[in-house]
Amino acid sequence: MVLKQKRQRKKILITGGTGFIGSNFVYEFLELGYDVHLLVRSESNFWRIASIKKKVKLHYTDLCNAEEVNKLIKKLKPQIILHFAAYGAYQRKQQDIALTINTNLLGTINLVNALSEIKFDCFIYTGSSSEYGIKNKPMKEIDILEPVNLYGITKAAGTMYCQYMSRKFNLPIVIMRPFTVYGYLDDEDHLIPIVIKSCFTNTELYLSNPNFVRDFIFIEDMIDAYLKAIKKIKKIKGEIFNLGTGKQTTIDEVVNLVKKLTHSSIEPCYNKVAPTQLEPKICAADISKAKELLNWKPRYNLEKGLRKDIDWFKKNIYIYETE
Repeated sequence: MVLKQKRQRKKILITGGTGFIGSNFVYEFLELGYDVHLLVRSESNFWRIASIKKKVKLHYTDLCNAEEVNKLIKKLKPQIILHFAAYGAYQRKQQDIALTINTNLLGTINLVNALSEIKFDCFIYTGSSSEYGIKNKPMKEIDILEPVNLYGITKAAGTMYCQYMSRKFNLPIVIMRPFTVYGYLDDEDHLIPIVIKSCFTNTELYLSNPNFVRDFIFIEDMIDAYLKAIKKIKKIKGEIFNLGTGKQTTIDEVVNLVKKLTHSSIEPCYNKVAPTQLEPKICAADISKAKELLNWKPRYNLEKGLRKDIDWFKKNIYIYETE
């Protein structure tokens, strides 16, 4: 009689797994049957993953401490690593200069250096559209980086270090540059959750300039791009990919669309919130590279994505009331 050997689950390490984007990936990879490990901080808030916390393995490690990171990576030997941990994107509440530099740059350097000492299948660094700065046309991965804030500067530096290490040591590293991501478990003080909640509760809606623009990408499309990158990693090592829809949308257009989908008659109060940075007149991702090399394109336009997000919000609005 021949005993079948139990197939070992692939081990994935996710940083920033308690945040908006990272937590969505935690749910996805659990569903796919991976052995999911999270690198977390002692002060991490677990409300987003409370229902699955016992299904993942937590590692309390300071990314800014190279010795701690090295020790964890050598012991764990993850096959896939998704790096979402970041600080400073939300400038209204994240203004610590040292923490921005240490988290986004030093933490990334420590993680990549530790990984360079082991064999792994794929590391995806999550960059940002903030790396580009102000442009007068849809942004391409080959554009000169001219960030207008410290967050963008540190994310750009992280991108450069990842690309450098990938090329120097032939490491399976790829860089994703998502534009404005929205979807399930988003922070309650981000634009789309603010508008949805206001429409549902009929409360006052204070916003910034109605003509500010963003390229909104639904979280499910972002996950799909990462899954494709993992499968194709051998062919795309060292590459950078924009993730967006290629279409910019004004704040006013977002509000009107949410109002339509929620059947709300609320009237927003514009120019009541001061901008935190220079605002572009054009904000759209050129996603031709992702289409060609990843065979990826977004499945959701803004209305389709908002429908799913609003349906989820209806069922989970209590989370925002208790977290």
